[in-house]
Amino acid sequence: MAKHIKLTPSQKDEIRRLTQLANRRIKATERAYRKSGKDVLPGEVAGKHQVKEKWATKNTPISRSVKFESQTDYRQQLNYLRSFEIQRPGIKEYTAKQKEKTAQAIENSLGVDMPDSLQKKIDKMTAPELSGFWNKFSDKASQLGIKYSSQQAMQDTMNELYPEDIEQFEQ
Repeated sequence: MAKHIKLTPSQKDEIRRLTQLANRRIKATERAYRKSGKDVLPGEVAGKHQVKEKWATKNTPISRSVKFESQTDYRQQLNYLRSFEIQRPGIKEYTAKQKEKTAQAIENSLGVDMPDSLQKKIDKMTAPELSGFWNKFSDKASQLGIKYSSQQAMQDTMNELYPEDIEQFEQ
């Protein structure tokens, strides 16, 4: 039988609190992505629990166990869980950040101000939809191969996804 270190009640409570916070964030992200037909969660939000196969149980991403074999194991788990509280955004913050990045990238790639109609579309997008946009951009960039140009890849992506808005850029 493996020996476990003895934790104080406050240490156990802290591990449980942080685990609950992390599990809630990961599950909320998983629901949003599953609803859009995507299986892989963004690592920025979910950490190493991007796919359900890496979850501790069928329904729980991170184990709620408060048994650790060494002080080092305890500290590693505590630091990892704290990253959800301090460094990792929730799904809402992540989506807002991705919307800003997408709008900025479109303007930078195309070299013009974005039309309001396109900005409204980006503002309505969910994190999985934004992920789809960037996957499409990546596909277009790969197709260009050696002739890669971020402007060309962005124009091709925009032509495919939002042809009516591209016309506004050309006016």
